Amino acid sequence: MDEFQEILQDFLVESFELVEKLDEDLVELENTPEDLELLNGIFRVAHTVKGASSFLNFDVLTHLTHHMEDVLNKARHGELVITPDIMDVVLESIDLMKALLNTIRDTSADAGIDVSACVSRLDKISGGEGEVVEVELAVPVEEVVVAEAEVEVESQDEEELDFDSMSDEDVEAEIERLLNQRQDEDKAKRAAKIASGEKVPEVPPAPSEDEPAVTPPPAATPPPPPPPPPPPAAPAKPAPAAPSGDAKAAAPAKRAPAAVEQTIRVDVKRLDHLMNLIGELVLAKNRLIKINDDVEERYEGEEFLEELNQVVSIVSLVTTDLQIAVMKTRMLPIGKVFNKFPRMIRDLTRELNKKIELEISGEETELDKSIVEEIGDPLVHIIRNSCDHGVEMPDTRIAAGKSETGTIKLKAYNEGNAIVIQIDDDGKGLDVDMLKNKSLEKGIITEKEADSMSDKEAYALIFKPGFSTAAQVTNVSGRGVGMDVVKTNIEKLNGIIDIDSELGQGTSIKLKIPLTLAIIQALLVGVQEEYYAIPLASVLETVRISQDEIYTVENRSVMRLREEVLSLVHIGDIFEVDRILDSGEHAYVVVLGLGAQKLGLIVDSLVGQEEIVIKSLGDYLKGIEGIAGATIRGDGGVTLIVDVVALMQMAKGVKATVAAQSQTAQISHEKLKASDYKVMIVDDSKTDRMIMRKALEPIGITLVEASDGQEALGILKSGEYNFDAMLVDIEMPRMDGYSLATEIKKYNKYKNLPLIAVTSRTGKSDRMRGVESGMVEYITKPYSADYLSSVVQRNVNFKSEFL
Repeated sequence: MDEFQEILQDFLVESFELVEKLDEDLVELENTPEDLELLNGIFRVAHTVKGASSFLNFDVLTHLTHHMEDVLNKARHGELVITPDIMDVVLESIDLMKALLNTIRDTSADAGIDVSACVSRLDKISGGEGEVVEVELAVPVEEVVVAEAEVEVESQDEEELDFDSMSDEDVEAEIERLLNQRQDEDKAKRAAKIASGEKVPEVPPAPSEDEPAVTPPPAATPPPPPPPPPPPAAPAKPAPAAPSGDAKAAAPAKRAPAAVEQTIRVDVKRLDHLMNLIGELVLAKNRLIKINDDVEERYEGEEFLEELNQVVSIVSLVTTDLQIAVMKTRMLPIGKVFNKFPRMIRDLTRELNKKIELEISGEETELDKSIVEEIGDPLVHIIRNSCDHGVEMPDTRIAAGKSETGTIKLKAYNEGNAIVIQIDDDGKGLDVDMLKNKSLEKGIITEKEADSMSDKEAYALIFKPGFSTAAQVTNVSGRGVGMDVVKTNIEKLNGIIDIDSELGQGTSIKLKIPLTLAIIQALLVGVQEEYYAIPLASVLETVRISQDEIYTVENRSVMRLREEVLSLVHIGDIFEVDRILDSGEHAYVVVLGLGAQKLGLIVDSLVGQEEIVIKSLGDYLKGIEGIAGATIRGDGGVTLIVDVVALMQMAKGVKATVAAQSQTAQISHEKLKASDYKVMIVDDSKTDRMIMRKALEPIGITLVEASDGQEALGILKSGEYNFDAMLVDIEMPRMDGYSLATEIKKYNKYKNLPLIAVTSRTGKSDRMRGVESGMVEYITKPYSADYLSSVVQRNVNFKSEFL
């Protein structure tokens, strides 16, 4: 980046901030026009933008800002009263300044935007409409040049004065001299104008009593522009140096704001990179904690465990603190978004001819930068909707016994790991019957749906695409897209929308949004051998129910949860996970909530709550319906993160399978012949497998062999066979018998599957470990064929008639 680009970048950053500040302050000024300090601050900001743009030769921006500055200067000196009509033009110039800055950012030039119409209106307000040119030409050029030269000489003389070393008397004398000099100049100019035949007001322009003459001065005021600059400059210098009590008190007040702010500007990409590194660190921390737990379990009682625990605790604590610190660097106050709404309310009140006040609170609440950027549009649509559809016309409000001025309250506050943004209005509220009728007219819902719809569900209709209650399309509303944008954007942020309304009293809309999108709290659930992470913000509760509590209504699985009927769907049916295990006697239901919608998601197991780092799936896998991303668990495995919005949509197409599967699972497979009994032999020794086969073949059962635990588990998962028992060796490569038994017992389908250990290990500790891992019988080598056969027959309930 060359030097000019660096300067331009700094200029744009500063100018965008200053123009936003101007926008906010001008709206405030309209409400408090007597606030001279605010007006002076606005003038200084405008002057700063003009100076910077002039330095970089952005002539159009300089030209526009200069004329806006003229209007503000007139107001500063009491020659102009800011009315709503005047403020409209000034705010129009602010919008043009923003457009010019955007053009400069894109093209490094301010050409292409016509500001002449706005400049003309500003000129008309400040009194420069054509007459300025004539008056200026009436003054001889030589006189103007001489006057400018005199002013320049005087300013040089003034600069040479050392006010610091002057006494009180000298300073007062100097001030008096400058005032007399100004009066003499004014008299000379009056005489020159009279001599040239101009009409001059009887009251000189110098006296302070100039307020009654607001209308006449426009024609007479423009000629003095060259002289006015010196007088303000002259008194401004003695003021800080004056040793009087008032002057000494003023001096520190001016120096205080000049203190250098201890901040630096950092490229957002650096913060993003830092956040990614922290995410990796959090994953490493989770992995370290999992390894520590495994080591504790394996080496219980060892001395080094205490020291290891201390180190892991410190690493975990520091990582958490570092994570919070880095997240705070990305946090911005939501006031960055809120501050643009007073201007929007002000424009809408004039456009809609309504009287509306905006009350803002909680603007200091902080959010991640990425969310702050995304939340603006939804809030704009909600507030516009409140202004147009919510707040009534003044005469309607008075007839209803309300104040003619409507109120919209915008507030933000923290709630756990989320932020809640609440928009309340005291308007007419939402009419449920009207919402249903409009939806029926537009074909959004059916009559059956309308009849069974609750008030909360009816309120949510305003978020449907194409829905609008406006009688006609206007610039403000009527197209039926605004609130749909709100719903889409909030759901994209993993947020939740809640509406509450009372007819005739008003409406309240709550947006609940996570503080950050990078690291979130999630509920980990198990489905078969897979794990899924569900964002905790969408989880209302979890319940454990029996299969008897699941019903089928209109080909959909449902359950009764307290006073409401909840639709049920198994997450495995949504993502088409192969069902190699049954749900067992009980089911775990995760109740998901999205606005007024609720869904019961059946899972096989609840793993627990965990802090997860959201990772993209990459170009090849992105766009998978129902999946928002992935994360890495503490054990190093990958977990898919559920997209709750898409999942609830996908669930609508899933038919009742929960009850059907539970019924199927309860049907016992009747054995019609000896070969219907299936037993797996798991041993790494081919000889031992052959011995067991020779012992069991005489009774006619079906035998399947596996050379180690991994192969056996693979056969079991394939679902090709429905085994009645397994003969398992303990000492095997890749996966031993204990580990195999532990893995098998994780599945509800096989929790009652008889596992028979066949091993040469005879120690008591070996037997205890076998029992703990799920073995039901423990046969030690060597054994007789008859004994092995009898043990197997007993455990599979072999029918004697098949012998």
